[in-house]
Amino acid sequence: MYSFKADIPIKEFTEFVEGSSFATIQQTEAWSRLKGNWKSSFCGVYKDNELKGVALILMRTLMPGFVYAYCPRGPIMDFCDADAVRAFTDGAREFCKKNGVYLLKIDPAIVVGKTLPDMPKERYFDPFDLDKGKEEFDNLVKCGFTHKGFGKSLDSATQPRFNALIPLKDADGNPLDAAKLKKNYKTKIRKYLGTFQSARGLFYEEAEHTRENIAIFKKILSNTEARQQISLRNEEYFSILAQAFGDKAFFAFEKCNVNAYIENLDERLQKEPENQQKLTEQKNDALNVMAERGETVPLSALLTVYPPNKEGVKIAEYLYAGSDLSVFSSFCATLCGLCTQCTLCIEKGCDFLDLGGVSGYFDDGLYEFKSPFNPIILEYAGEFDLPISNMKYGIMEKGLPVLKKGYSKLRKLLKK
Repeated sequence: MYSFKADIPIKEFTEFVEGSSFATIQQTEAWSRLKGNWKSSFCGVYKDNELKGVALILMRTLMPGFVYAYCPRGPIMDFCDADAVRAFTDGAREFCKKNGVYLLKIDPAIVVGKTLPDMPKERYFDPFDLDKGKEEFDNLVKCGFTHKGFGKSLDSATQPRFNALIPLKDADGNPLDAAKLKKNYKTKIRKYLGTFQSARGLFYEEAEHTRENIAIFKKILSNTEARQQISLRNEEYFSILAQAFGDKAFFAFEKCNVNAYIENLDERLQKEPENQQKLTEQKNDALNVMAERGETVPLSALLTVYPPNKEGVKIAEYLYAGSDLSVFSSFCATLCGLCTQCTLCIEKGCDFLDLGGVSGYFDDGLYEFKSPFNPIILEYAGEFDLPISNMKYGIMEKGLPVLKKGYSKLRKLLKK
């Protein structure tokens, strides 16, 4: 007999997540703390007294009388178990009614498509079963969820539908060593490994969760925001994230020891007389940088959160990165940092490093940046709606896009 319970003990919720394959950081107690401006409820689906699924449901009032509920990258359960899915659907509907919610939106990690790397299958791990994904999809629809479509653009859903995952194990599940990992990358990435970094004084450094480091992290991120005309997160957000995830949140910098770079240029000046002019210009640039910024200069910042689960397939999530291209832009510091991060994820027992979303058309800058790592591109099912109040749902489905469009126009006018 299946049943749904709201507000189950957080310890019980966390233990289930820790034992669940493919678990996501967005279905954790830490994520609820990060989303402190939402009301959180930890819910469970039980078969008799055994926990079979969990869902972190976030609730927020959009306007008076309109409470919206969202289950990010969840719930975590076996969607092939139709009885469990039915119990979740019926229980979640009653829970939402009691809390005045007009809509529950979910976007579970159900894989409905994949684009495989351009290399022999024995060289990478692929545990993603599309037949299972189809059955999971069908069960949700049969139980009353409305699928919101297979949009391909990044802004077609709250979470990206297409994600790029770097495999960190071979087909048999054995961790890749440095040589095999390098072999899996495309040529564009391989050239940034080894002597490329040492010759330029580049090194990767973990950052402790101090206020100063988070300020530096945000400052570097701001360079990327300005270049791409986007707005990410503020320092307070990253401080809360660091506190919430603790040692699972990995802030790091790719830095340049400018003095080491200059020493390398001096050696080359002795050995390469034919390149005197170019090397002298590079040395002068480096001397100017050192005079202005000191011997050690952070060039890029990266934030990865390690998987919440201890069992099954473990996916680390690369959440944010930024780079300061005002100096040494040709060093491609973010790429170098990511290569090191992959090795660290392997040491942590991870199966994949999720680089995050790309356009499903494979034509955007994010895809161009991530594709040389030879990732598996997963296509997730996307969003499903469970309307609780059909009247309110209809109003918001028609009215909210109009309001968003008006707000966007207003912002553009104010900027002008």
